[in-house]
Amino acid sequence: MATETEEQIQLPSVGNQPPLANLRAIKMVLFDLDGTLHDDPRVTDRYASILEDIIPDGGGQGLRTEAAAVAAGEHPALKPGLFAEPYRGIVVHAPEWTSESATDWEGHPVPVPDDLRGRVGHDGPLRYLGDSWQIIGTLAASRGADQRIQAEAFASARRFVNDHATSLIRSEHLDEVLDRLAPGRHLVLATNTPEQLARPLVDRLALRPPFAIVRFDARKPKGCAQLIVQARRAWGTHPAEVLVVGDNLWNDLLPPAGQGCRTVHIDPLGTDSDGRWSSARYDNFAAFAAALREIPDEA
Repeated sequence: MATETEEQIQLPSVGNQPPLANLRAIKMVLFDLDGTLHDDPRVTDRYASILEDIIPDGGGQGLRTEAAAVAAGEHPALKPGLFAEPYRGIVVHAPEWTSESATDWEGHPVPVPDDLRGRVGHDGPLRYLGDSWQIIGTLAASRGADQRIQAEAFASARRFVNDHATSLIRSEHLDEVLDRLAPGRHLVLATNTPEQLARPLVDRLALRPPFAIVRFDARKPKGCAQLIVQARRAWGTHPAEVLVVGDNLWNDLLPPAGQGCRTVHIDPLGTDSDGRWSSARYDNFAAFAAALREIPDEA
């Protein structure tokens, strides 16, 4: 959960990201976990299923179906890459990160409320629909799920994927990507999930080569900036020498891009299908792995 103000997080200008033309300058690679190094739709489906069952007064009925419609771009109002205020049922279009227009939950145009106007901040009431977790959480909130209910469902879904009785889905390209990027660079992993809920999955993934830093409860997006500052102090790396790889444009990538880092967007939901806001954008991790084979170390 972000607590920082808009002034503390500088967003990049559209089309102003340095391209990922070669790897020569990269000294550190910062990876996200869920949706990036590990992607298992069963986990978020479990999250939605639990919420369906525990939201009071039957409010969760149909949540999984609605979440699937949002992810597929078939919901009348909510689409990946938009913002929502679930408690009032307001959907906000902010393609340049400034509120431009709004609809209700059914897609009917409505005025943008005064408190939702202007530049969107990471600490404001609007929720970004940037990945399946955020989509499901936003829908759950609109149906009456408070923070306690959402946290309970989240923890249960994490325990499901941590359980060795659950078969592990591990990308066949994971080792290839890490082996390609590791030589001569520091690998860092940052996830907002607390250690007791994320460490078992990290251990199951058996990430090799070893990561120099694994940061749980990273408090992204602000936590990304803190990690980059920490890396500069420890290793002398400047933001231009940092590559950030993640699936959530708003939480994982825009803040470090605003600091001058290169970014890779793993974008299965098509939140930025034109690739305007990252150095490189791929539909999935496999496409990123394929592209890495063609990106030279030197210019």
